[in-house]
Amino acid sequence: MSSGERYCLLVSSSGLPLFYPNLYVTTQVRNRSQSFSAMESTLGGISVLHRFLDERGENLEERFRKGRFLEDSELDAIRDFCQLSFRRSSDAGGTAAVVPLKGRKDCVEHVSSETEYVRLTVIAKYIRWLAEQITGTSADKSATLKIARMEQILKSRRPVKKSRNAETDVKGLTDEQLDILFELFRPESEFNPFSDNSVAVRNRLIFLLLYHLGIRGGELLNIRIRDFDFASNQLVIARRADNKDDPRTDQPLVKTLDRRLPLKDTLAKEIHNYILKERRQVRNAGKNDFLLITHKAGPTQGQPLSKSAYKKIMAVVRSVSPSLFKFTRHQLRHTRNEKFSDQIDAMDDPPDEEHQEKIRS
Repeated sequence: MSSGERYCLLVSSSGLPLFYPNLYVTTQVRNRSQSFSAMESTLGGISVLHRFLDERGENLEERFRKGRFLEDSELDAIRDFCQLSFRRSSDAGGTAAVVPLKGRKDCVEHVSSETEYVRLTVIAKYIRWLAEQITGTSADKSATLKIARMEQILKSRRPVKKSRNAETDVKGLTDEQLDILFELFRPESEFNPFSDNSVAVRNRLIFLLLYHLGIRGGELLNIRIRDFDFASNQLVIARRADNKDDPRTDQPLVKTLDRRLPLKDTLAKEIHNYILKERRQVRNAGKNDFLLITHKAGPTQGQPLSKSAYKKIMAVVRSVSPSLFKFTRHQLRHTRNEKFSDQIDAMDDPPDEEHQEKIRS
């Protein structure tokens, strides 16, 4: 929007916005000051429901107007449908193709339990809201109970949510994996998968920033040159949601409050060298001050690096070594957290737990 706000819509196959899903995401998500990603996730869940209904030739709004609510068997079918992945493997250009609604017999891929959980949560809330919007004040006690029951049953069908501290949670990288990554990202290495030297230098900087600072991907892609204080070797991680100056529609976001991070001398030197020697040589780079930009020639050259390009870099790294086939960019954040714990454990007189957690935060 002209204000810089990012907004998304759910549209029909003919490209027309769907009334109730967009009313829901506006009133229940956007107007409650939730993020663009929350809106996108909500409409993603509702789109799965619409796929399900389209395949069965059902019109949920008409059914609710007639007082016909979803049966248990239909809610179970929605649960099963929410487990399916609707994307084929990426083509040569890296763009995933949406599986057609009809002829989906070859769709055997399943989403993660976390994705299934989110989809069912969104759909459960949405169908209750939709039924209440359509029945309005005319709903009798029996209808009110049936509407609430639909939501309750769908929520009860969700997979068990993993604890944040469960043993199955993602852990940091091993020393062997880190050694491999340091070698892969070294521009002069014969194993470096990025042939263009300036791209290799940029990607090494991406790795070093993630490794040394433990920041999130959205925070990394938001860094601007103005955020550095090279006199004191510090970096400010700043929130800039809905920034007009950011040309990326899918804007990377900073989740937490602004904070100031110290930089090692060696890391500060890497950043400084990249800005002066590599970044400045890229066409259109002077039109913005985002640290990480697109080097590849084309219409986006010189623009801030996109989330999809960032993910593609990590996908390339995963493909280089069998030791990294499960590597995720977020593992570097876990690795930094574990290194911090090791530093604390090695201290003769460590700070108390409360102070430790403040530092960690």
